[in-house]
Amino acid sequence: MLPALSRRLLTLCCLPALLLPAACDVANQPYQEAQVSGNVLFSSFQERPKYLDPVSSYNLNETPWTYAAYEPLLHYHYLKRPYTLEGLTATEVPTARYLDKDGNPLPDNAPFDQVATSVYTIKLKPGTRYQPHPAFARDAAGKYLYQDLSPAQIEGKHSILDFPLEGAASSTREATAEDYVYQIKRLASPWIATPSPIYNLLNQYIVGLKDLGDRLKIEHDAAVAQRGPHDRYLPWHDLRQEPLSGVKALDDRTLEVRVIGKYPQIKYWMAMTFFVPIPWEADRFYAQRGMADNSLSFNSWPVGTGPYMLTEQNANRYVMRRNPNYRDERYPSEGMPGDKERGWLADAGQRLPLTDELHFYLEKEREPEISKLMQGYYDLPDLSRIDIAFALLNEQQDNTGRAELMKEHGLQLIPTLEPTNWYIGFNMLDPVVGKGTTPEQEVRNRKLRQAISIAVNWEEFGPIFFDKMGPSEAAMGPIPPGLFGYRTGQAGINPITHTWQDGRAQRRPLEEAQRLLAEAGYPGGRDAVTGKPLILFLDSNGNGPNYQGEIDWRSKQFAKLGIQIEARGNDYNRFQERMLKGNAQVYFWGWFSDYPDPENYLFLLTTSQGKVKNEGENASNYSNPEYDRLYDEMKALPDGPERQKVIDRMVDIVRVDAPWSFGVFPGSVGIYQAWVHNAKPTAVIQDKAKYLRVDGALRASKLAGWNQPRAWPLAVGLLALALLLWPGWRLYQRRERASGRIAKMAVAASKDKP
Repeated sequence: MLPALSRRLLTLCCLPALLLPAACDVANQPYQEAQVSGNVLFSSFQERPKYLDPVSSYNLNETPWTYAAYEPLLHYHYLKRPYTLEGLTATEVPTARYLDKDGNPLPDNAPFDQVATSVYTIKLKPGTRYQPHPAFARDAAGKYLYQDLSPAQIEGKHSILDFPLEGAASSTREATAEDYVYQIKRLASPWIATPSPIYNLLNQYIVGLKDLGDRLKIEHDAAVAQRGPHDRYLPWHDLRQEPLSGVKALDDRTLEVRVIGKYPQIKYWMAMTFFVPIPWEADRFYAQRGMADNSLSFNSWPVGTGPYMLTEQNANRYVMRRNPNYRDERYPSEGMPGDKERGWLADAGQRLPLTDELHFYLEKEREPEISKLMQGYYDLPDLSRIDIAFALLNEQQDNTGRAELMKEHGLQLIPTLEPTNWYIGFNMLDPVVGKGTTPEQEVRNRKLRQAISIAVNWEEFGPIFFDKMGPSEAAMGPIPPGLFGYRTGQAGINPITHTWQDGRAQRRPLEEAQRLLAEAGYPGGRDAVTGKPLILFLDSNGNGPNYQGEIDWRSKQFAKLGIQIEARGNDYNRFQERMLKGNAQVYFWGWFSDYPDPENYLFLLTTSQGKVKNEGENASNYSNPEYDRLYDEMKALPDGPERQKVIDRMVDIVRVDAPWSFGVFPGSVGIYQAWVHNAKPTAVIQDKAKYLRVDGALRASKLAGWNQPRAWPLAVGLLALALLLWPGWRLYQRRERASGRIAKMAVAASKDKP
């Protein structure tokens, strides 16, 4: 028998022969073969969603989960453009009945100043049922199985799957009008750990919502005062017992919503997850002591009626599967001219959803994400975004880089124009760039913001970081193309930053920005009194090599004026926290349309939406009483000359005040694999996952061809290892033979002794 060391060395030398055949059979495959060839959609995400509770969720990166698990009353027709509302859980889009201050009916064309109340009566579709969930689980006697658990019974449970449903007599129920009432009440509830960002907007419109919020705050503060000093839990507060005069369930399938005055945009909000059904059973289930300690809440585990349900999650992966209780919804049978030719009507009349599972994988950096897309491992990158493939589109247009590979793989790149903007904002609470505390300081700070707005060359930004062949354009105000209120040509220029020359808008010369900077007290970028350089802190979402180009570009723009920038890149959750606390001085952010109305952009600068004071969406914390007054007037007006006139005045105000450097309206581009069907790019429609279909067989075939295992590097490496070990093996053998000879000589010598 060989010594142990000899056997080990011999094994190492034989490794190439042992591993090479196995390597030839191992594919570069991150998924199970059944998933690759099956009815599964693979996508990516760059950061874990912070809020999945439909009361709190209002960030784009959360929509792939919230709009798959939940269903609002309304949604947008998947194929029609302009975007068209239709019923989702409601039978149709409701129309308003108008009442005067005495409750008397008014005609449909009544002037907005005569309308005291708008009444919306909403009929619900039958058969809308919740996903299976332990909150509903009952035994044969009707007793809830998991509604009265002790902390010891909850300990060790971190998923809803840890509460078995096998043997339960029921684990779901039909959604009723009362569930929508319950959710709307939650918008005002301080018992929600993560408050609603739109409460301070909707409490201006929904009758009684502000009164409910004020009343609940008093009750909540009293409950907090009564609990122990180290107790984070409060007893469950049953919102069914709280009256809300403006929202009522007339019966199980009829909901009534009363709106203050005339506010037609309420229909758009009904197409968002703030207006989904929430069962009281789930609210009570998650309120049990011990649940929050184990991350068991609406923010982690949704409870909805949508086409999918969340079944697995960790830091790097989320899996959603078909909701077995989903009602009979069908793919649309009509669209726009050209949709049929693009194949977007091939599944007309098919039952939704078209895929069985959605798998999302974490990709912290954009380039690895795109590389995996090119390998075929993602069907599309980041379901929530259609603005991340511009680099590939530019390569395709220039026939450079990966253009040939994209052509070979049949990758679908579909440009589109969607209402979106990116901008640099100024925190108006900041003493340097904000409003200031004296009239003199207000004037100086305004000139500083105007100077920066002139110096930042957004005409350059779009072609570099978006589509260099269009259709991105420098923004002249907050309203993007495609929405009412947007103006083009000479009538649409921002006179603070641009002039109209030779038939086009031209940015004002840098000398004008330098003059304004000096008048602001910073000649050449230095404080006129102390001589110290002006240093500003600029926060943005994202850090790492993928974002460095944009960070460097922004720093370069400020450097034109001699202003130094301290760039602070953050992950998105940290960035949101900084914005919420008002810790950002200058920031870079964007907005994707929630609904196709200018109000969705103009409300971002209203006082009631102040981020710090009201936890709203006004990230600049901008406040102007005249702007607010005009906003109240604009929101009730129908599209037409009168509304346009009011919008023009609002835009003029913010151009002068410059709470934003208005940035860029980029184009958009959807990117999809050849086996993904019905991929009509959209930034407004968020429930798009259910319409997508994948050809699993084609995907499996393509991946097998694109990602053939390469055994030769392993063979070469192992051969090199064997060659490296061979001299040692030979030396070891010589030493063994020499040791054997010495041992024999010693034995012989011992025998020769007397």
